[in-house]
Amino acid sequence: MLFNLVFSNISSAQITDPIPEKIEKSQISVGIQEVVQIPKSVIAPSQERIARLNLLANTGDGSGRLFVNDMRGKLYVINNNQASVYMDLQRLLSLGFNDKSTQQGFSYFAFHPEFRQNGIFYTVHSENKNNSIPDFPVRKIIIDRAGKIIKSSHQDVVLEWKTTNPAANSFSGTFREILRIEQPYPDHNIGQLGFNPNAKPRDVDYGMLYIATADGGSDGFPVSNTDPLDNGQDLSTPLGKILRIDPFGRNSANGKYGIPKDNPFAQDNNRKTLGEIWAYGLRNPHRFSWDTGGEGKMLIVDIGQALIEEINLGRKGANYGWGNREGRWVIDEKNQNVLFPLPQDDAKYGYTYPVAQYDHDKPTDRQGSYAVAIAGGYVYRGKAIPELVGQYIFADFGNDGRFFHVPVDELVNGKQAKIKELRLFDGQKEGSFLEIIGSKRSDVRFGVDEQGEIYVTSKSDGKVRKIVRSPYSNPK
Repeated sequence: MLFNLVFSNISSAQITDPIPEKIEKSQISVGIQEVVQIPKSVIAPSQERIARLNLLANTGDGSGRLFVNDMRGKLYVINNNQASVYMDLQRLLSLGFNDKSTQQGFSYFAFHPEFRQNGIFYTVHSENKNNSIPDFPVRKIIIDRAGKIIKSSHQDVVLEWKTTNPAANSFSGTFREILRIEQPYPDHNIGQLGFNPNAKPRDVDYGMLYIATADGGSDGFPVSNTDPLDNGQDLSTPLGKILRIDPFGRNSANGKYGIPKDNPFAQDNNRKTLGEIWAYGLRNPHRFSWDTGGEGKMLIVDIGQALIEEINLGRKGANYGWGNREGRWVIDEKNQNVLFPLPQDDAKYGYTYPVAQYDHDKPTDRQGSYAVAIAGGYVYRGKAIPELVGQYIFADFGNDGRFFHVPVDELVNGKQAKIKELRLFDGQKEGSFLEIIGSKRSDVRFGVDEQGEIYVTSKSDGKVRKIVRSPYSNPK
């Protein structure tokens, strides 16, 4: 089922500065404390590179262990501030990851809520497109940079692993394939995997695996095209969606997982509509998380194309508008740099809009600082930083890696919450994240431990750091 926007009643007045207000510096500040250095990736004999850290997570089993992945294939366990290899996925699967692509490799993992008892966790990685037949093949014509028709780029694969000893700090066990998605372009692949931490046994959401999938990307030809394959609004493809599956079920087309009957399209009579879809209309929702306090809100960040970065409330059946909308504006489907105001009859389209957003301001107000892409984080529910409790912490991949916060209670559909920039300290010295890590690129990622404390990683130096209290913070 393909939804097309009819450009009726849309103002012809192009928006040149969608969000003129600048993000203010907060009175709240935090410190950044180094925890551990992850070993370098061995590319070839006598050739090493800094580990490409992409996700840090805990098992929820009471052990206090943290896990972090190097996208080149290894999953590390961190115990008492010491890192060791838990599993070498690349070796176990006999794969060679594409090191030239910043978005391919061993990208995400998630532990089942009963990992302590069943030892089950999930991973997503990329493979050569000729390795196997995909469950979800690309069925559209793909044009490369030179204007030639190509078949596809690669496949993303979700696996289920079962360790023989959940308490062990090294993996020994088995795995099985859950699903395989063909990707049209090298970028915008499967994003985060995750389980709702607020769901309890017997809840309908307990043990349901959420899978963020980007729109399939583009190789840049034409450079200005928006969602060139129109995947965001197409309910016959898993791309540009949040999927929700029962990994222990067997009623899917491939018989390897289940489609929950309470999914919004599970009972759709259109045979082309995928029952796995939980929400749609997303460009690159690489991160989502749930607030483990308050109302337990699900927050989905969507990386923008050229202009707007979004924080969205996760809502069953929601259509977030991509590629007809970016933020709260109409986007020209043939020119990613052009936005228009919403039409007067916008309500009839039923889009769900961001609850907080910011734009790609050029370097005019902050010594060359500008936004590039949102890095999703977590609502702080720890105890070490009282003034940070209830604040959603996130950042931007931009040239100084700015950190931000916004009160989760102010993230309400139909409103726009005010974002503030979080001040960072390295000891007694205030600085940007790039200054703290001593790099030219932030590649910041967030993680959380069992106590709700937030951690930060970067692909630039392969280090794990913890957000700690700063003596310079003023919560007022």
